[in-house]
Order: sequence, then structure tokens, then C-alpha cells
Amino acid sequence: MKPERTPMSRRPKPPPKPKTAERFIERDPVEVYCRIRPPETPNQEECVRAVDSRTVKLTPPDSCFAFRNGHAKEQQYKFRHVFKPDSTQKDVFDYVAKPLVSDVLRGKNGLLFAYGVTGSGKTHTMQGSPHDGGIVPRTLDVVFNSINEYQTKRCIFKPDGMNGFDAQCELDASSERRRIDATPIPPKTPKTPRYRRDTSGSQDSSQRIPDSSRIECIDEDNVFSIFVAYIEIYNNYIYDLLEDLSDAGPSGRLQTKILREDAQHNMYVHGCTEVEVKNPDDALEVLYKGQRRRKIAYTRLNCESSRSHSIFTIRVVQAPLDAQGEEVVTDKASMMVSQLSLVDLAGSERNNRTRAVGDRIKEAGNINNSLMTLRTCIEVLRENQMTGSSKKVPYRDSKVTHYFKNYFDGEGKVKMVVCVNPKADDYDETLPVMKFAELASEVQVQRSVQPPRQDPGFLPGRRRANQLFKEVRRRLEEEGENVKNLEVDLTPIYTLAPAWPAVSYTAETRDDVIMKLKAYLQKRIHSREKLQTELKGKILTMHTNVVEMEKENLIMKKEIMSLRSLYDDAMAKVRTLESMLLNAESVNESLQRKFTDYNNLVDECNAVREERDLAKSQGQLEKQKMKARLKSKLEVEKDKLKNDMQAKLSEQKSKMYHSQVRALQEIFLDNNQTPGNVRVPSTSDSDLHQPRQCSQSSIKGSTSDPKLNISQAFLTPDLRGPAVSNQRHRRSRSQGADMWLDHRPGQEVPLGTVLQPNLPRRKSVTRLRSGDLLDGRVTNYCLTTQQQDSEGELETKLYKNMNWQVLEWGQHVLLCWLLFCDLAIYYLRPEEVPRWCYRMWRSSSSEIPWLSLCLSVPQMEPLR
Repeated sequence: MKPERTPMSRRPKPPPKPKTAERFIERDPVEVYCRIRPPETPNQEECVRAVDSRTVKLTPPDSCFAFRNGHAKEQQYKFRHVFKPDSTQKDVFDYVAKPLVSDVLRGKNGLLFAYGVTGSGKTHTMQGSPHDGGIVPRTLDVVFNSINEYQTKRCIFKPDGMNGFDAQCELDASSERRRIDATPIPPKTPKTPRYRRDTSGSQDSSQRIPDSSRIECIDEDNVFSIFVAYIEIYNNYIYDLLEDLSDAGPSGRLQTKILREDAQHNMYVHGCTEVEVKNPDDALEVLYKGQRRRKIAYTRLNCESSRSHSIFTIRVVQAPLDAQGEEVVTDKASMMVSQLSLVDLAGSERNNRTRAVGDRIKEAGNINNSLMTLRTCIEVLRENQMTGSSKKVPYRDSKVTHYFKNYFDGEGKVKMVVCVNPKADDYDETLPVMKFAELASEVQVQRSVQPPRQDPGFLPGRRRANQLFKEVRRRLEEEGENVKNLEVDLTPIYTLAPAWPAVSYTAETRDDVIMKLKAYLQKRIHSREKLQTELKGKILTMHTNVVEMEKENLIMKKEIMSLRSLYDDAMAKVRTLESMLLNAESVNESLQRKFTDYNNLVDECNAVREERDLAKSQGQLEKQKMKARLKSKLEVEKDKLKNDMQAKLSEQKSKMYHSQVRALQEIFLDNNQTPGNVRVPSTSDSDLHQPRQCSQSSIKGSTSDPKLNISQAFLTPDLRGPAVSNQRHRRSRSQGADMWLDHRPGQEVPLGTVLQPNLPRRKSVTRLRSGDLLDGRVTNYCLTTQQQDSEGELETKLYKNMNWQVLEWGQHVLLCWLLFCDLAIYYLRPEEVPRWCYRMWRSSSSEIPWLSLCLSVPQMEPLR
């Protein structure tokens, strides 16, 4: 049977949130334009051709990579507008840049950048020539033509260093102007080869043809001020081209700048120089100054190739006038700042065409990486918009994309001019440019909304009214009128018509008076109808606004009710949690008390344990001291016993040595004094110390090694009778050939040398027996031994050319003893030597026992 489960308490669902009127987010696509560069020669082979005002056809030439692979085909690409090779700079500006100028004067931001390969005409499109200016000079002309009458004096607006501006009164601005005018102008720095050299006539204002167009519908109750900045991004580092080189340090080079984010999350270059300009000539002088510092270099494709991305920024600061239309409102909340960024991107290039080396390769790599990052950002934006995903756009991978992040996030309008060189050799570079342009045109950017600005509530037209009042006052002063107490009053006056006309009613003027009064009344009626119409419109507008406000009020009430219910639920949860917290605190206090008692108990146990450990350590210390004393005493006793045993051992060895020497002396003396046969004594097993008479045995003469036999006299020094030699008739060596007994080891290692013993007649044995030595045919004996020396090398010993039969018994004994000693050192352990000596002594009954035992020793395994 399954146990019953406690039903889980379900939380009450909060009331559904009322759906508010969702604001539809309007988006605008990135406007991409294409400009085709005029051909360099009339007969130049072209791969790009304009089909119509919006379509471009790309034809692969025979020399392109796709044609060699068999994938070449004609492709068409769509653009917002296509500028043919005969298009002028004026056409490009009016169609592309002039709407951005209108937006920036109305408080909106804009971004325009030129994109293309090296030598496609990007810099010409942006800068132009002195006689035919590009987008940047024409933008400056139109801006100043539009706000020339509404500019403030210098230093009214001042950059605050955090991408904003501060406004100051006229008194502070005048003191600031005097300080700037009093500052000496620093000497011009010498030009260096890495800066752009002056273009021909770029600073000659007389040759320049300004643009006379202007933007209409400018708010005449605002005052404007223009600030310009010029930066470049070189090798992914930001440099300020307008920086004062006197502050650049001892190196005299431009310092790198960093990107930061302001309070409105807009990116800006920290520490960038912003110059206030009052006319196009001042702005162009600042532009040319930055161009001289911009990085350019010679390549095979362009003699003045731009090696960096340049960004020329025009910032428009505007603020309203006060109620009298004279002074600027210095409240920062009423100010509005907008900017237009004109970007000349460096051209993408391939090293196999430019043949770049050194710094040019590094510059080309950084340029291509930044352009690839821009392409990646565009691809991710397009994928997010097409699939609804939210992948992270890698803006931070490059300084270019990081700086323009706000534009792609909806802080302004974005436009791009794709410059194309129709030369057939540039097809492989032009194809990815076209694909990128097609990709960028599919990206949509959120439509920029003018930021809210505090409405001061002043009447429109106050500037114009103030100017008219000043003009009237000036004329009255010229006429000699007293105008000291005359002040401007711009408050509105509502009247139906002018004052009643002065008329005199008579019979003669009756008709005229009626006509005048009729005209006057008609004017009043017309004014009244006009005011009524305006009033109805205002009432309708007010009613509409009230209805909208009531709707919003109802929505807000519903939201407040839902929020209040959520608040009540949250407060109930808070109260529950507070009660739970009180219970937890009480439990915590009890646990804390238990923990304190436990800690006290642990401390007491630790104290007892420490006392026991101390006593134990003291006992162990005493044990260690006793052990050390006993150990030292044991070592002393051990050394003492060792010395005593070594003394006794040396004494025994000395006695044995002296007894053996005396035995040898007696053997040699008896051998020299008593010739004849010798009787070898033997002992019984029961009584080793009782000597007995040994049977006489004759030993045949032999030429064997004297070390083969050991005399029994060494073990039994009290021999009865002297040793005698066997005077056997020895055959002459001239009678017959000698027979050799070749005694070799069982596993002999070959010597590998030509020095071998010459044994014509021989009998080879590996294990020697007594019968082999008693064989009458054997006349000579040869012994071969192999052993390892102290250095680990194989040592071979050869004992030969010894007549065994001619040796006497004493010599046999001596040779056997010496041979036994030599072999026992190598084959026997020290404890086995007495046993083998006893065996030799016990084997005296055999014909040649000692020699047999000696020759059996090498059959054992060596000890070393």
C-alpha cells in the first residue's frame, strides 16, 4: 500500500498583467550606395557595368580565379542608388550625405562610411579635390550655411571630457576667450615621412569652390555651435590626429587613445581633442592638419594608399534662448548634442598583388582583420533579424566595430558608399565587396528617435521679435526719441480687431461712416471667426489629448491594481518570511547555546588530552633516552667481543700457519735425507688422532702441475717415516712421441687468438679421474682454467709441460697443496675448506686421493 502523500500547496497565480499598447519599433535598412570609378584608359577592360540607377552587373574576366575554376558567371547586385562613372561629387553629396546633414541639425546622429578595395576611389569620394570637394568639405559648407545666423560666440559651450558639453554664461566665455587668445601659438612641428604630405592646393582657399546649398526649417530660437574631431585607427590602435604634439612626450609621437562608454551607453574616445570651429575654412584647416598626420604608404596598386581607418566627426551642440531671446539657457537638460561621423575605411588588399613587405604586410593584415570583423558583425545582425535569435555580436573584436556599436544598435542612421574600380584585374577583390554590400543592405537598424528634451515653455519667434525690437529701438534713438524705459515685452496680446475708428456722424458723411463701420465690423467678424476656428481646433486637440490621457490613465489604473495585488502578495510573503525569520532566529539562538556548551566541553577534553599527551611524551622521552643508553652500551660490548674474536682468530691463523710451515720444512728435510719409497700414513674414522702405519704405495712420475696434490703431512704432522721418491726407470723422450693429458673445463670460452698450445698427441678430458693419471701412455699433463679477475675480465690460465712421472712424493704433496689452496679461494666458501681438507685426509687409501680431490674442486660452481 502506497503511503499517502501530503498535498503540495500551490501558490495563487497573480492576476494577469494588462496588456499595454506596445509601441511598434520602426526600423530602417542600412542604405548602401555604389559608385563606379571612371576608367583609367579609354580601352580598359571592365568587369563592372551599371545596368540602371539601382542595378550593377559584374562580369568575370578570363583572368579571374573563378573563370579558371569553371564557376564564373555574371551576377547582378541591387543598391539604393548607383552612381555611374560620369556622376559628380555634387550628385553623390545631395543623394547620400545631405539628408544626414539635415538630421544632425535636428538632433539625430548619422554614420557614413566608404568601403571598397585599394584604389577604388574611397578617399576621393570623401575628400574630393580643391575644385570639386567631396562629402566632407560639402558637409561643412552646408552646415555653416544653415546655421550661420544662429551660431553662438566661442567658448559658450565647452566639452566636459565625458562625451558631453557644459554651457557657461557670457562673462565666463569672454574670460575664456581672452585666455585662449593670450596663449602663444606653439611652433609647427617638422613633417615626418610617416605623415600624409599636403595634397596640391589643399590649403589654398582661393581655389576651393564651396557648396552654396543649405538646410531649411532650422529652429531659429536655438543657438548652435560646431565641434570637430579627427581620429584614425592604425593597426587596431586609436590615435588623435588633432593632438598637440607638445604634450605627446619626449618621443614627439601621437599617443594611443582608449574607448569608453558614457552615461548614456554611447562609445567615445577618451581624451580626444574637439576643436570648436566657426566657419568652413577653420574646419577645413583642422581637417588638413589631421590629413598630414594620417598614415599613408606607397603600394603597387596605389601611390598614396591609406594604411588606417580615418573618422572625421562633426558634433552639433544646440540650446534654446531664454524668454527674451537674448541669452543661452545654460541648463544641461535643455541642451541637445548630435554628431555625424564620416569614415574613410582603408581598402582591403591581397599581398600577392601589392607585393608588400615589412610593415606593409602587418598593416594589410590588421586592415583585413578589421574589415572581416565588420563583415562578421553585419552577418550576425542579419542572422538575428532573420531568425529571431539573440547571438552576441562581436563588436569588441575590432576598434572600428566597437566604436560604431551604438549606430548599429539604433542610435542613428547608417549609410555606406561602396566604391568600385571597374578594372578587370580587380574582379577577385571586387566580388567579396559586392557580396558584403548585398549582405549589409539586408540589415535593418532601429530608427533613431530624437531624445526627449526639457521644454522651457517659451514662445516661438522670440529671437526674431527681439531682433525687431532692437531694430526699432535703434531707429528711435537715431530720431532722438527717449527709449530708456522702453523694454521688450513678448507676451501674447489677444484682440478681435484694432481700436474703433474715429468718425463724425453727419448727414453728409452718413454713407461713409456706415461703410467704415461695416468694414470694421467685417474685420471683427472675420477675426472672431478665425479665433473661433482656432479655438475649436485647440478644443478638439485638447479633447483628443484628454481622451488619450484618460485611456492612458485607465491603463495605468489597471497596472496599478495589478501591481497593488502583486504588492499585497509580496507583503504577505514578507510577513511569512519575517515569522519564519523569527523562528529561525530562536532556533539559531538555541543552537548557538548548544554550540557554546559543546565548545566548552571540547576545550575541557582538549585540556585533558594535552595533559595525557604531555605525560605520554615525557614517558616516551625517557624510553628513548634509556634505549639510546642501552644501544650505546650494546655497541660497546659488540665492539669488544668483535675485537676479542678477531684477536683469537688471528692467533689461530698464526698457529695454523706456523704448523703448516713446520710441516713443509720437515717434508723437505726428510725428502732430502731419506731417499726411496715413502709410506703414506692414514687414520681411521673412529680415532682421528691415533696414527697408523700406511701401506707402501709407489707413485708414478708425472709432469703434472705441482699444485695438483696436497700432502697429507699438512694435516697429520707426526708422520712415521720420511717421504721417499719412487725411483722408477724413466724412458727416454727420444723414444716415441709424448702423450698429453689435456684437462679443460666443460664449457670453455673460445680465446679468439693464434697463441694456442701445440699438443700433437693428446687425450682431452673435462673431468679428471685417477685412472687417467695412472695410464702408462700419458707422459705429460696440461691444465686449462678460466675464471673472472678483479676487473670483471675473463682470465685463462694454462699449466703445461710437466712430466708427472718424474715428480717425487713430496713434490706431489706440495703441488697438490698449492693447487688446492689456489682453487679453494675461487670455488669454496670459508666454512667448506675444513670439510674438504678432512675429506682429503680421509681419502688416503686411494692411489692418488689428494690429486683426485683437488681436481674435483673445479667441477663446482664458482662463488664469484
